[in-house]
Amino acid sequence: MNADWKDVLGAIATGMPQPSAAAEGSVPVTETVKKPVLTLFYEKRRGKPSTIIAGYEESTDESRQLASLLKQRLACGGSERGGEILLQGDVRNRVRTLLTEQGYRVKN
Repeated sequence: MNADWKDVLGAIATGMPQPSAAAEGSVPVTETVKKPVLTLFYEKRRGKPSTIIAGYEESTDESRQLASLLKQRLACGGSERGGEILLQGDVRNRVRTLLTEQGYRVKN
């Protein structure tokens, strides 16, 4: 076990690349995160048009980041609560385009 640490420290000190797991014959494990299918619909809330994106069970970092990205790219206001993203205005067509570019499946 000490020899392994010495080899690693020696490789770091000399700037040589360390052998990867693939070079040793093992296959690296990659996790694929499945994105949820998002439902897109239009609603009037408090007399104002709103675009709503549902599909997350609860608030997550991914849903917050998506809400932030959409608000920036669409130049509109909105919020994210309970896994539901609310955007101000009727921006369904532009949202559908942006979501498919991000790799999400969208249904009406």
